[in-house]
Amino acid sequence: MIKEGDFVMGMTSEGMIHGVVEHIMIEGGTYGVPGTEYAIESMPPDNPAMAVRIYKEDDGKWEPTAYSIGMMYQDAKIADINNHTMENENEEMDSEVAMAMYDSSIGKAKKPNYQDMIKPRRGGSKPADSQLYARVVQAAKDKFDVYPSAVANAWVVQEYKRRGGTYKSDSVSKSSVWTGSLFDPKGFSK
Repeated sequence: MIKEGDFVMGMTSEGMIHGVVEHIMIEGGTYGVPGTEYAIESMPPDNPAMAVRIYKEDDGKWEPTAYSIGMMYQDAKIADINNHTMENENEEMDSEVAMAMYDSSIGKAKKPNYQDMIKPRRGGSKPADSQLYARVVQAAKDKFDVYPSAVANAWVVQEYKRRGGTYKSDSVSKSSVWTGSLFDPKGFSK
């Protein structure tokens, strides 16, 4: 059972934190500014909100910071400040391991395969130097986390042109092109 003064670790809106419980809201209410993303509702007796003074590890020693944060009782676990093991467990657990456990419990979203979503383009123009264009596209894939994307594609066009690349137009069918002139009197009929 967590009580005021216990060293705990747990998930908050800021991620995994370690700290000392300063107050447990057994009376209920809201911790933080109501109506903001940082407000949490205390739900006693099973899940009251707690004010936790954040501690940071410095050279193997836990030091208090100037910051407190709200944490729900059920999201916290008592930890041993001296050897950083969780109470009633023999294994050591640092914040990265705890975060990995949390991520696996909620399931991380997989990055979508954008190549399957993007339809091949039709019409327009094509790069005149396909080898240079391929090198620029590979550079974009190395440079950007998401390729293709609007930003990455714009960069490819600018970089391809900066390196001297040009584009050639796709052939356009004759039937779709008007060949008359606005200034040619033969093009108008009465």
